Amino acid sequence: MSKLRSLLYIIKQSLENLLKNWYMLLASVFVLFTGMYIMGTLLITSGSISAILNEQAEHPEVEVICRSEVSDDDSLLIYRAILADERVSTCKLNTKRDNFELMKKTLKGYEEIFQYEDADSNVLYVSFDIKLKSASRLEEFSEDMRKVTGVEEVQDNDSIYKYFRSISRIVKTGTVVALVVMGFFSVLLTVNTIRLTVLARRKELRIMRDLGASYAFMRGPFIAEGITIGLISALLAFFAVKGTYNYLAGVLHRSEENIRSIITLKPFSTYSGGLLTGFLLGGLAVGLIASMLAIRKYIDTERDDEK
Repeated sequence: MSKLRSLLYIIKQSLENLLKNWYMLLASVFVLFTGMYIMGTLLITSGSISAILNEQAEHPEVEVICRSEVSDDDSLLIYRAILADERVSTCKLNTKRDNFELMKKTLKGYEEIFQYEDADSNVLYVSFDIKLKSASRLEEFSEDMRKVTGVEEVQDNDSIYKYFRSISRIVKTGTVVALVVMGFFSVLLTVNTIRLTVLARRKELRIMRDLGASYAFMRGPFIAEGITIGLISALLAFFAVKGTYNYLAGVLHRSEENIRSIITLKPFSTYSGGLLTGFLLGGLAVGLIASMLAIRKYIDTERDDEK
């Protein structure tokens, strides 16, 4: 029963301390929340980019566009040659009519451009959508296709892969920098918040010491205060990151099909468990470290006075 009373006392004192210094509480929570939000956003961004890179590596794609003078019948020879290539996984043939219909769909609202129904047979082209078995042979295959008679242009996703890979390196570096910088300021401000309550309760702490209270018991309310700040910040950061992610996923879902084919976002539930655990552990760690640093000087001073 005495342990329960001690625990209730510690919780009550920590809440009272936080309410008395509410302005410092808000400042501490804001800084820690901001740091966690930035780190969480960077971590999820890094994870999403890694997923895109894996997708691009597993399904390297090449689009081969023929010259307009290549007829649908002539393109069958190229189509058979592509299918016979050992590097090719799948190949889709898009006739001139297919590309004409696609253009009409893309330029919907400008129907006057398509008043001549035979435009597709004179202007447009045959194309092939190709998926390779391995990304390691993407550049080699693209070069070989450029040498094929009748091929106008070859587009592959190698440049996209390299682009996202460079962004991934930048994001990972930014995550480390944010962790160090925001972690330092979070601990520093939380230390100052708790130190204010320590200074305000010096007399009370001396009375408790004279009555035989242990230093562990005296530390309790301040440790609970630091943990509370950390956990509040962690929960706020988690829901803020979740809201941001779901909003961006909705925007992407409403975007053009060609954008969705490159950038695919996994459900937030893919990251939520690890993210929430990391935030809670991070907030707990910052709260403990800050509270211990805040009261260490006072406790050490009191022990020196006893000697």
